[in-house]
Amino acid sequence: MRIILLPFSFIFRLAVWIRNKLYKNELIKTKSLSCKVISIGNVSSGGTGKTPMVEYITRYFIGKGKSVSVILKGYKRVYDDMQVAEFGYQNTDGRLNTENFGDEALMLLENLPKTEGGKGLLIVSDNKISGAKFADNKFKSDAVIIDDGFQLRKLFRDLDIVMVNPYEKKHLLPAGNLREPFKNVKRADVIIFNHKFSDNINLLHKGNLSSVVDCSYELVNFVNIKNEVLENKQVKAIAFCGIGDPDSFKKLMERTKTDIVHFIRFPDHHGFKKEDIEKIISAYKNENANCILTTHKDFVRLKYPKLKESELEKAAYEIITNYPLYYANIKLQILQNEELLNKKLENLLLEIC
Repeated sequence: MRIILLPFSFIFRLAVWIRNKLYKNELIKTKSLSCKVISIGNVSSGGTGKTPMVEYITRYFIGKGKSVSVILKGYKRVYDDMQVAEFGYQNTDGRLNTENFGDEALMLLENLPKTEGGKGLLIVSDNKISGAKFADNKFKSDAVIIDDGFQLRKLFRDLDIVMVNPYEKKHLLPAGNLREPFKNVKRADVIIFNHKFSDNINLLHKGNLSSVVDCSYELVNFVNIKNEVLENKQVKAIAFCGIGDPDSFKKLMERTKTDIVHFIRFPDHHGFKKEDIEKIISAYKNENANCILTTHKDFVRLKYPKLKESELEKAAYEIITNYPLYYANIKLQILQNEELLNKKLENLLLEIC
């Protein structure tokens, strides 16, 4: 039905073209920082795997002993003030919740613990340029990594990485999911096709695009709140997710031959309600399942819910602690042309040193 919105997509395309022309002809100036700036973005409205790539790049620089700041918007959080947390931050004051940080930031904090090498800071700000300036001026970061920064043309990037869903439809918003024409990926320094959990991976689809890297996701295991690993013996599961590409989570189940007796979809960044949790528990009981599976992104929304001391918090605590709820622990792996990405990162590292 979104096809009826095509006339509005043409108007949107014209506005995007004018904006990009203004930047290309330097009629709108870009701002530069003293540190290195890396953008991980896309040309679609979500579901391309930016956050796992942010983690991948952050781990690289942290592992080299550098100080890194990650800047996110914190989509669908309640408050719009700037929030800052160091990697390894212990949530003793209860400040870590989706109201303050949003789900993707909380997921990154869980996946990027404090290390003995470099040091890291996570900054959530509605104005990413302000967040980047803070990291540069106050924290003196060696590198700033901008999550979802491909359209943030006002900030100069030393490395521009764009994530692509190779099966993305080609219509612009609002008729499709594209923020700008697909051909604009050529503006990036590195184009990464993310195949996620697909078994139908064709590495020859890229036509005349250069600077292309292919990646996918690898399932490490399913873990629960106690960090216990789910044994893959006679699993009969209820699964649910609220992510940009729910089909990728279903493909994960198919690839691992997990018996999913009921699959529940929620919108991306879904703010769970007590009724949603009751629906999941009811399905678990009615289907005689022996576990409940979800994504890490959904899990942190239950672990750090909005509206503290509410019925929602009680329901979230109930399903996390009293039911066999496990989330997919995944890691990103490079399938092809890893040397291209490594070379770009090494060049930045040399400039920092």
